[in-house]
Amino acid sequence: MIINMEVSDGDLIDGVLSDADLELLRRLDALYSGADKVAIKKLSKNDRSWSWAAPESHQAGFYIPHEFRGSFFPSDQDLATRSDKPHILQKRIRGRWPGLLDDVKEMTYRRFTNKASEAHFTVPPNAAFANIGPASFVVLCRKRDEDGLFFDCLTIDSGSLVYAIVEQQFEMLPSFLAGVFDPPKIDAVPESIASEIDVLIGEFIAATHNGTLPQLIMQYRQIPDGAAITALAQSTWLAADARRSFDPFLLDHPGNELRQLTTEIEFTIYRSHELRFRAAQALEIIFRDGVAPTTEQIVQRVVRNFIPLYQVMLNASQQRKTRVGTGFEAHIRTMLEAGQIPHAEQAVVSTRRPDFVLPNKPLYVSKSADALVLAAKTTLRERWKQVPMEQRNCTVFLATMDEKVTRSAVRDMANLQITLVVPEAFKADRTVVEYSNEPNVLTFKQFFREEIATRRKPRWIELGAW
Repeated sequence: MIINMEVSDGDLIDGVLSDADLELLRRLDALYSGADKVAIKKLSKNDRSWSWAAPESHQAGFYIPHEFRGSFFPSDQDLATRSDKPHILQKRIRGRWPGLLDDVKEMTYRRFTNKASEAHFTVPPNAAFANIGPASFVVLCRKRDEDGLFFDCLTIDSGSLVYAIVEQQFEMLPSFLAGVFDPPKIDAVPESIASEIDVLIGEFIAATHNGTLPQLIMQYRQIPDGAAITALAQSTWLAADARRSFDPFLLDHPGNELRQLTTEIEFTIYRSHELRFRAAQALEIIFRDGVAPTTEQIVQRVVRNFIPLYQVMLNASQQRKTRVGTGFEAHIRTMLEAGQIPHAEQAVVSTRRPDFVLPNKPLYVSKSADALVLAAKTTLRERWKQVPMEQRNCTVFLATMDEKVTRSAVRDMANLQITLVVPEAFKADRTVVEYSNEPNVLTFKQFFREEIATRRKPRWIELGAW
């Protein structure tokens, strides 16, 4: 079974896969087997809402992006024109949905030439889409049998641990929407770090032969602290464009930049250090004294040291979660400082410790309505329910990069006077998030320019707080 537990930041809850997760992984493994290509799409609300008990879409299937047309699905030349509706081109295709539709069934691939060249995969089983969350995946594996082309399909709920595994298998960035891939292999490594891994393997092998393995392990047995990695990420971001500034009032899309800094640039830097650190930890357990063990000794040490090896991996996932959250807060702090926005960080008041209080702690302590709280959580799940405790007669804003939040959760937040602050991409047209039109959702650009600069700044100047 193809399982890699290096899951993406913030998605691992306790490191334990449920029986349902394991079954889904088994189905995925079977799906990949025999496939020549794998197509994955992050589902929009319209891709799912047709299947709801009270449908909000009449699509009866999911939208097929341009990336899949011709390269994965049949080209237009292979489609037939409907005699009754000549603007519709279509082809019967065969599909299977393991666990819901185990036998191959005829479905339809349909192109609408009068709808900005839309294409849909129609008549999939309702149950595959009805109860999955925002930004879930549909995974399509193209195969052939004696009767020709068919597609093995699965949906992966965004709330599942398997979702994070799929992200890692195909090196998906948070901005991922759709792509066509080769099926994953058991011994495959991410292309982005393949050469780095080869170099590291060579270093460890050479050190084993020349007797310097303990020294090399010690060299790699530490990761730079979060502040150093954050600083390197910010300098890397600045170096990409000499005109860049962290001043949020000068950035066209400050939320998108925060997302890139935290989940792409900083993660890449951290992963490079983590690779060496975790490899050194594992080799220290297996090699002990730096002498190459025999095959028998390797087997014995792996089995006998299962718990320490498992702890290494578990610590890795937990440290990733901590790092991404710390990095997110650090990049927000840098923007506040660059914009000369008055604030207090981690202002302890009684049992409360808000991430940021604006403009200062005294106004927050006095329960002034002129203060505001800015909480920062990369992913929400149920953790947003902690935020109302930080209210002291002031407005609470919750900054996040989580696109998997349900519309009902956002409305629950509205009832508690919580306003979400999200990357600008989340409110763009055709976004996969389902809360983009909710009144208590602002982009970072709106937060900085409208809420802070226009609404709050004049009052804070009047109070002498700015």
